[in-house]
Amino acid sequence: MGETSVHQPEAAPKPDSNRLWDALGLGRRNIPGRYTLLLFLVLLMIVGEPMFAAHRVAQRLASISMSLVLLAALYTLNVSPAYFAIGLLVMLPAFVTRWALHWYRTPELEVFSALSASAFIFITVVGLVRELFSVKRVTLDTISAAICAYLLMGLGWGFLFAVVAIEHPGSFSRVLLVHSGSSPMFMSLHNFFYYSFVCLTTTGYGDIAPTSDPARALSVLESVTGQMYLAILIARLVSLEVAQSMLGRG
Repeated sequence: MGETSVHQPEAAPKPDSNRLWDALGLGRRNIPGRYTLLLFLVLLMIVGEPMFAAHRVAQRLASISMSLVLLAALYTLNVSPAYFAIGLLVMLPAFVTRWALHWYRTPELEVFSALSASAFIFITVVGLVRELFSVKRVTLDTISAAICAYLLMGLGWGFLFAVVAIEHPGSFSRVLLVHSGSSPMFMSLHNFFYYSFVCLTTTGYGDIAPTSDPARALSVLESVTGQMYLAILIARLVSLEVAQSMLGRG
């Protein structure tokens, strides 16, 4: 009696993960894409700050936008326990003082609020750059992280320029800080963000010029930092793309 072979039905192949979803950097570990989310909120803040500048009530919306940026930035630091702990310690004062300035305002509190916000933003930038130099492939989220780091540098320097304007009145050729008992410092932040991005991109419109030594020093440092970042970033992304292409052919 011949042996009969029993053919077991082949197991259905496991469905591949969504390659497009993974290629965009929005995998399960990174839903909905922490850097893409941060980029959206940063752009919303940059656009929203000048729109809300002339309305005290609408400044609550600007504070909400700023708070969301801080929280989203803290979320990006979650990849490293050390960075997350440091970021949380610096972010909490920036978050609390931003809202406290709606009801209680002193020059010291405004300076502390701006410095803590700037410090947290630069910590986030360091975390983003660190991540850019550890990833092995370029995705949409990687590109979002690179853009976020660049835009956040502009915001961080903007806060520092606001501190200079408070501590050294007349540091700029135009009045950027509209400061009074009814107009807190953060209602003028859009002016400092504008000047900061002009320095960061070395556009040099010429409508605003630094007149004090601290303002000039910060302006030079930001311009140099912005150019160095772009040069190093492009080199890094190009090297990653070349590496991906070689692996794909191999």
